[in-house]
Amino acid sequence: MESDDLAARQLYSPAMLAELLGVSVRTVRRWQRAGFIHPVSEVMQLPQFDFAGLATARQLATWMRQGASVSSIQAQLDALRARVGQHTRIEDLPITADGKHLLLREGSHYLEASGQFRFGFHASDADTAQHPATIRIADASPSGPFPHPNSSTELSLDDMLEQAMAAEDEEDFESAVRWYRCALSAHGPSADLCFQLAELLYRAGDTNAARERYFTAIEIDPDLVEARANLGCVLIECNQLDLAIAAFEGALEQYPDYADVHFHLARALDEYGESGRAAEHWQRFLELAPASPWADEANARLKEHVPLQF
Repeated sequence: MESDDLAARQLYSPAMLAELLGVSVRTVRRWQRAGFIHPVSEVMQLPQFDFAGLATARQLATWMRQGASVSSIQAQLDALRARVGQHTRIEDLPITADGKHLLLREGSHYLEASGQFRFGFHASDADTAQHPATIRIADASPSGPFPHPNSSTELSLDDMLEQAMAAEDEEDFESAVRWYRCALSAHGPSADLCFQLAELLYRAGDTNAARERYFTAIEIDPDLVEARANLGCVLIECNQLDLAIAAFEGALEQYPDYADVHFHLARALDEYGESGRAAEHWQRFLELAPASPWADEANARLKEHVPLQF
């Protein structure tokens, strides 16, 4: 019960949600951009989610593990929400499932995302009570072929980003990166675009390129605190521990209560041989995020002070 109370009080960053649910941070951001989850606060452009956001995200993660892409989820939910109100929250939708079909309950009948009614379908009361929105969604891809990123077709920035995200949903990182680069070339540099490209490059395994894009994002907008935090993590992977510590410390100067950064800085300081300073950040992290998925490690590190191997 005490752990439930802690979870209810705690706010979760995109990185914490990703760790809890076993998805990428990019996926959490896709959910946010699609309007599936909504931050309850935002500090220096860092979104933070509450326990209700975590619950919705857990349902989304379940759907994705069962084979649905973000675009598939969005297409079917948009179709169903058109009947009950576009601003209806996912957790408030009376949704159940029959095999691959998402069904919205309307009285004694059920409606598919296609608009077809189902009659004589009986959902399991136990399943509905325990997993009111746990479903297997049939894939729904955007209709029509995508223009090639190098084509002469005039596209808006939103169009280009949609194409990039659709490619990323298919794990076609090369095409997604090209779309982001085209967006930057056509519409000019922005901190947000550079940040998104950095995240994608990191996911694609190009750590050095991700590092440079995080640097660019910070140069354009020094207050983008999450870019500074992510830069620190990338610098560690680039074996630049001293620069990583500086990046983390810079992030905490901007936002002293950034729990994720206290965690990563404590790890880096332990590796750097400064266990005394590390202990301060382990402790502060636990004060800020006692229900975090990283809390067990922080407690263990605080007790042992054993240098961590990256």
